[in-house]
Amino acid sequence: MPDALRVIDFGRVTPLRSQTLWHAAAYGVSAGAPPTLSFARPSAAYVCLGYHRGLDEVDQEYCRRAGLPVYRRMVGGGPVYLDDGQLFFQICLPAGMVPASRLDALRALLEPAVTAFRATGADARLDENLEICLGDRKICGHGAGQIEGTVVVCGNLIERFDHERATRILALADQAQRAETLRLMRRYVAATPVEAATFKSAMSRAYADALGMTPGPGAVTAAERSRLTELDERFTCEEWLAGPATGSPAPRPRARQVKVRAGVWTLAAAEGTARVVASVVNGTVARAYLTAPGLNGSTEAAQRAVTGKPLTAVAGVLDRFGGPGRQLAAAFAAADGRRL
Repeated sequence: MPDALRVIDFGRVTPLRSQTLWHAAAYGVSAGAPPTLSFARPSAAYVCLGYHRGLDEVDQEYCRRAGLPVYRRMVGGGPVYLDDGQLFFQICLPAGMVPASRLDALRALLEPAVTAFRATGADARLDENLEICLGDRKICGHGAGQIEGTVVVCGNLIERFDHERATRILALADQAQRAETLRLMRRYVAATPVEAATFKSAMSRAYADALGMTPGPGAVTAAERSRLTELDERFTCEEWLAGPATGSPAPRPRARQVKVRAGVWTLAAAEGTARVVASVVNGTVARAYLTAPGLNGSTEAAQRAVTGKPLTAVAGVLDRFGGPGRQLAAAFAAADGRRL
């Protein structure tokens, strides 16, 4: 087992390099470089999309107008907004050092980050959904994946957060869903104004201690530098941005869903002439905006009836509103929190 943890601080880099540098390090670890903890801060704002997610989840026209580059990363997760108010970290380990279970691996690689947050004075915890939280508010987004023989977990220190832009970059046809997503972003995503140098030092200690290693400053190898050139080209290629080819187009989901944090999401769906926009918090409908012409003045009553109810109970609640209620229930049924 390696005894040294390579720590690379890439510093302030271009949006493109804030992605390709750590990808190059992941390839390097797979080829025999030491386990690596890296940090990077983008010099400008941009949007990044998980490997398997659809580009149509991003409002590309808005991003063009706003001058926001869009890149596709090689680990999972939905579209996210990144800027210089966030310090990003990546831990890259040989797959053999990581538990085989995905959940166990994610827990093992996030717990040191929680230790680091706590060392800087934030009363952080890893909740049951494996979110790093302060109370019930997410203070660190994360993504995970495997690049060749390297397991990677990425996260961030959110020093300040532009909730409006983080919502605006999403392709949402329904403005009620956009407004509700923004409300939940403000409620459940919080900044942690910690000194970056203090955080990086705490992270290096926490990961080194958890792995039984000694942390030390490192640099990109010649092989990684060569890989970096190839990654720069790949990440700016339109074919790469379009996403992996699957042979046949995936069926379009019947509901547009947006995850704000684990267990907190919005949905917009239609069934016939009925339309639903709702927010769900821990399996319960927090707010609902319903449209069904046949309700004949019972719209507000139907909205009140489903608010506060488990999502699994909505069909039974709406059944008493007759055919329009059953149409609304079918729209709700299009949502699937497991997809988030």
